Amino acid sequence: MILPDLFEFAYVPNWFDHLSSLAEMAMPESWRFSYPLLPPKNPDTPILEKYVNYVFKKQVIDFNNFQYESDPEFADRIFYLRNEKACFNTGLYTKNYKSIYGCFTRNKRKDTMLDWFFRGFFDDVAPDMKYVQPLPDKPGFFLPITGMTYFPAWDIRVNVNHILCDPDNFARLPIEVQRAKNLSLLLETAVELARRKASFEPGIVVPQGYQGKVQFLLPLCLLDTERTDLAMTLTPMDGYYLGHTCLTLEMAYLNARLIGRPVAPWLLELVT
Repeated sequence: MILPDLFEFAYVPNWFDHLSSLAEMAMPESWRFSYPLLPPKNPDTPILEKYVNYVFKKQVIDFNNFQYESDPEFADRIFYLRNEKACFNTGLYTKNYKSIYGCFTRNKRKDTMLDWFFRGFFDDVAPDMKYVQPLPDKPGFFLPITGMTYFPAWDIRVNVNHILCDPDNFARLPIEVQRAKNLSLLLETAVELARRKASFEPGIVVPQGYQGKVQFLLPLCLLDTERTDLAMTLTPMDGYYLGHTCLTLEMAYLNARLIGRPVAPWLLELVT
């Protein structure tokens, strides 16, 4: 069993420099928010940093599960860990559509007790990847029977009490509406409006990765029908969706990016 935290697993010097190199190596993409809610410690690639940390964690957890189930051959394709090398697939591609991997070697530095040393991000023909076989697969997510298809005709059942009574959920609502007396009605109305919009423009509903599974993100307009304020997570059930949690737009973008590069306008306008 290995630790699912990148910095507990390996000694990682110059982490921000590695991320900058990865951003340069990968297909062009925006890796920072235009107007972040809080100033990030990493001003250049905060989205990429959270993405890589999550992918590493997910792959290690899956690797540990398959190791526990005595299927080491399949575990290698999730997270390669043999002898002097460790490696995982970031899920990103170079400009030539080659997979990009995070690579580690055994740590020989005396100033740290960690077993592994992070070498950097590479494609499959880099010298550091020479003896890695099999190459780890791209991160995958559990797909329900419906896959990644959103069905506009399905009803949405909103857990209003959880969203409005749970402190974390409530804090994500725009401050302007938090004291509204008819907040439950406002929320239900916003969900119904979004459901109607999605019936003729299903592309506004995007998949998100959550705990290794796929859910959907429904953009909600609470203050202005043309401006998205919040995203509701939709969990596919038996012929309907359960709206159990709301996310800030930044949280929604980060979760959506785990599945793929966001293309919905309400998410793209968040990044620069």
